[in-house]
Amino acid sequence: MPTADELIVQTLEEAGVEYVIGIPGGGTGQIYNLLYGKEDRIKTILVRHEQVAAIMADAYGRATGRPAAIMGQGLFMASNATFGIMEAMLSSSPMVVITDTSDGGVGFHAANQSGAGEYGSMDITTILKTMSKYTTLATNPKEAVIGTQLAIKHATSGRPGPACVVMRSAAISGEVDLESPPFIHNAAGYLNTAKPQSAPQDIQRAIDILSQSQRPVLVAGNGVHMSKSHQQLQELAELWNMPVATSYKGKSAIAETHPLSVGMVGVYGQEAANRSVGEADTVVVVGAKLTPQDTVRERPSIFDPLRQKIIQIDIDDRNAGWTFPLELGLIGDAGSILSQLVEASQPAAANSAAGRKAWADALPQRKQDNSFYDDPEMHRDSSPVTPQRLVALLNENLSADTVFALDAGNNRTWMAHLYQARQANTFFSPGGTAGMGWGLPAAVGLKLVYKDRPVVCVTGDGGYMMTVNALSTAVQYDLPIICVVFNDGALGMVRQHQPEGRRIASEFVTTDNGAVARGFGAFGIQIGDSRDLPDAIRQAQASGLPAVIDVLIDRGPSPDDWRADARRAGET
Repeated sequence: MPTADELIVQTLEEAGVEYVIGIPGGGTGQIYNLLYGKEDRIKTILVRHEQVAAIMADAYGRATGRPAAIMGQGLFMASNATFGIMEAMLSSSPMVVITDTSDGGVGFHAANQSGAGEYGSMDITTILKTMSKYTTLATNPKEAVIGTQLAIKHATSGRPGPACVVMRSAAISGEVDLESPPFIHNAAGYLNTAKPQSAPQDIQRAIDILSQSQRPVLVAGNGVHMSKSHQQLQELAELWNMPVATSYKGKSAIAETHPLSVGMVGVYGQEAANRSVGEADTVVVVGAKLTPQDTVRERPSIFDPLRQKIIQIDIDDRNAGWTFPLELGLIGDAGSILSQLVEASQPAAANSAAGRKAWADALPQRKQDNSFYDDPEMHRDSSPVTPQRLVALLNENLSADTVFALDAGNNRTWMAHLYQARQANTFFSPGGTAGMGWGLPAAVGLKLVYKDRPVVCVTGDGGYMMTVNALSTAVQYDLPIICVVFNDGALGMVRQHQPEGRRIASEFVTTDNGAVARGFGAFGIQIGDSRDLPDAIRQAQASGLPAVIDVLIDRGPSPDDWRADARRAGET
């Protein structure tokens, strides 16, 4: 009879899981051993830390719509890896987590490193349940196999997310009886579910609302990225001549150079987007939860269900109408519903176009009046480098198809606010937990997908150092990403919110992050003058190595100078 670990590997193959990322430990070492010789089907990535494995899998899942598996010993998957698992849960990224309880065969006794949940051990099953779509505890070999199959199924069905299988030590290598129920079936059969659509009468109701609207606007979120419906979004916008704003995680749902794009809405968004949404009489929200950051804390001058008709499209019915009451909620896959709307829009869109002409004609002037993706500091060279000028130089010196992984802190607000995406589906950002340290491992994970396109991480020196070990992984697996570090020697957002002369726990020791990169065998350079950045980018690209460009940043400019709302006490 086959053993559970053999059938788990077979399950991964059947489901088309391309990558297993992690660190062998506990009982999972037996599964790793069985992956040897299968590199043409399942590629194994060894990382330096479980946090990096989970972030890489999160980014990979967003980019492909398919789960990577992360695998390692229980206690450390339920601690170190949880940073990335939580982000995946809140950002709807498919991911499979395979781990064990390391109970030594007797969960009731206090085995070293046990996660069995009994007295003297940690309860890793409960820990993982708090941050996943699905978590199961396999107590015997057959449960380990079926649990892995169901984890893959649940990770990808409906609203995607992380799904976990936790195995008792005895369950991993024990024999599986294939001749008695429950039977083991081919895992591919669990993945054949069609994407849900809306009922035709509901689609027609949405068309009727749009036909009566004089000032409609689209707000596109992460759901557009996850459903890969960028083309359908653009088609719908063009049919109705609707401006398109995005949420933070929805940035680049449409190219921000498109005439109908008004950029990102919200606290750190474009004023053109906030005004366009605020002046709209109908708001069509696609795959966005409408967080306080998106709505500027539900500011009525931007989103107001008392004067706006809101149509919300979401895969999860809990998200539709979560923040505001709706005129109509359309529940299903964003791509499927957008396709339905596009198909149903003719001839209604053309027949009602006259009523929207003034709204559409005013859009170019609205963008110009609100300094669309412009700031005077973007055009001024200096030493140290202003954040605005750094963003402008990245836009000028990187190709339109560059894929970006953002991080957290001031660096991401500058990028989200001022970098004008010239191609759809080029921005990936942590917006669930939105934690520092996401950007660098995410870029490494994205490079597994975008092998022939530039992949650039933009981070601060604080976030860079949190997960700098990901550079080692990038070097080991020949993944030549570029990491641009906004280096102000501080937790910039924290420091700027502390009074002069009373700064505490916000400033770091001076560090040459380029030199750190060279220690890993990567390319590394530090610059302090904006005029040197174009050449540094060329050198990084020409090196053929993972590369770090450490940019010394002027501490003076602050996102507080332009953000859409005043910072509140205690907010970082």
